[in-house]
Amino acid sequence: MDKEAAAQQIAAITKSLEDAQKDLRLYASAIENGSGTDLESIGKVSSTHTNLIASVRNLNRSARGPVDMVFAQIEAVAYTGAVRALVEMGIFEALPLDGSSLSADVLAEKLDVEKDLLVRLMRVAIPELFAEPKPHEYAHTPYSMVYLHPGIRGAFKLMLGEYTPVFNQLSEFFKSNGWKSPQDEHNNPYTFTHRTNGLTMWEHVKLDPVYFADWNAAMNAQGLATSFAISIFPFHSELSKLETTEASMLVVDVGGGLGHATMQIKGLIGDVKGKVILQDRPEVLDDIKEDLGAGIEKMGHDFFTPNPVKGASIYYIRRCLHDWNDAKCIEILKNISCSMTEKSRLLIAEIALPTTGVDVEGAWMDLTMMSFTGRERTEEQWAGLLTAAGLRLEKTHGLAGTHYGVVEAYLK
Repeated sequence: MDKEAAAQQIAAITKSLEDAQKDLRLYASAIENGSGTDLESIGKVSSTHTNLIASVRNLNRSARGPVDMVFAQIEAVAYTGAVRALVEMGIFEALPLDGSSLSADVLAEKLDVEKDLLVRLMRVAIPELFAEPKPHEYAHTPYSMVYLHPGIRGAFKLMLGEYTPVFNQLSEFFKSNGWKSPQDEHNNPYTFTHRTNGLTMWEHVKLDPVYFADWNAAMNAQGLATSFAISIFPFHSELSKLETTEASMLVVDVGGGLGHATMQIKGLIGDVKGKVILQDRPEVLDDIKEDLGAGIEKMGHDFFTPNPVKGASIYYIRRCLHDWNDAKCIEILKNISCSMTEKSRLLIAEIALPTTGVDVEGAWMDLTMMSFTGRERTEEQWAGLLTAAGLRLEKTHGLAGTHYGVVEAYLK
């Protein structure tokens, strides 16, 4: 690199560092001055944290330069591959939880693995994940201990086991099937990569009970991680405007899974009289082990059939529609709209992407959904689906710093 090019790089690094420092101060201020519990504070913290991450990524890009950033992608692949191997090896469970260290010799004997292999894998994962207080001696850090959480472990194994190979095969799929978004549940990047022999993604993941347990843990963890978005819609203030009785159908949670969102909605409704219905397929409802609480009723229902509850105040569907292509979404929405009255409203709790400036999470989530014909959608795309199902978009409720929101719709 000549002096002029080096000077330009130093200037770029300096500017990126200044931007990162500025965004760090804003993030710290949001934490210090916010309550941490109300939506405005949560949104401010989320927004400033997102900006800080973007600045740090830009600083890393400036420091590495164009050529080295190409090799950064190789590093990332090697790192995640090594971590996945270490997960399967059992290193996370083998290390002491009190932060003390174990030598490679002890770990190799304990896990019945070759010491040389363990050392080679661990050198990739240090210092991002584990600590190495002495040569070939390893200890947990907060960044490694998080992998012991079943939901985090499941999400990691899901993305590395199922979707990393899919992402690597995207170009081959599109070269074979045309450069357009996939629409066929039986022929898409997922089924192409995993050679599912005619099975859909949903059918394929159920073949291995152990893996399916990891898959469910990952889905539940993601649902809980984004549960803050449920309170974006003002359930209590809107429902308290209605004259209701104990028999009134207040909220029908369509495809509500194990009921975590349903219970949160019930809490947000507060003292408004009426019923909350949790709907999902009977085999899903059979897996519910905890008491959902008073005022919540379970009802077996497949959302590809007309909704049996007529005239509810709110039909609520969360993190379901992004799994499906437009045609399937319209079918699901029609099966809800046919049971609505002019006083009913539909709430779709999903990501609502902006037309530009999509954050990292929104972008990779969309590619993940695309792999089996789903997608994350913009407000305009949500409006198009609603119109096709006989509904109209009234408003999109959002929160600063995140693309998660609630799309509110009524009958036309």
